Amino acid sequence: MNFFNKSLYKLLNLIVTGFGIGYLPCSGTVTTIISSIICYYITLVFNFSILTFIIILILSTLFCHIINDNSDIKDNNCIILDEFIGTWIVILLLPNKSFLEISLSIFLFRILDIIKPWPLNLLDKIYNGFGIMIDDILAALIAVSIIILLNNFI
Repeated sequence: MNFFNKSLYKLLNLIVTGFGIGYLPCSGTVTTIISSIICYYITLVFNFSILTFIIILILSTLFCHIINDNSDIKDNNCIILDEFIGTWIVILLLPNKSFLEISLSIFLFRILDIIKPWPLNLLDKIYNGFGIMIDDILAALIAVSIIILLNNFI
């Protein structure tokens, strides 16, 4: 690996591990809490288009794939960019964005991501960048859907 490739790999590793947060115990939960705050304020300040989010999602998936592909561990737990993307999806899709709504959605997202009920458990067995991202994306969509349904019935 030449200097450019090593430097690029180190940069990508820094990004997908959340600047080292991925190496901490409970890194997924820590990342979700931190990214909830970041994503909330990002959505307040910037008006992101769906195209911008899709580009970031594609790049994130590619970065996770590159790091996972060059790791001896399949679906390395140090990779936490998927939690950031999942949290961002939750924040973006919630209609009211109240503190209670965000808290419940993030809690549901983490529970789903940790216990991986069907079909998340099937997606978790895809050992590439897509597999790393898709279970968190689906967990976020399920969490938001549950909150929206509860809002309509309560």
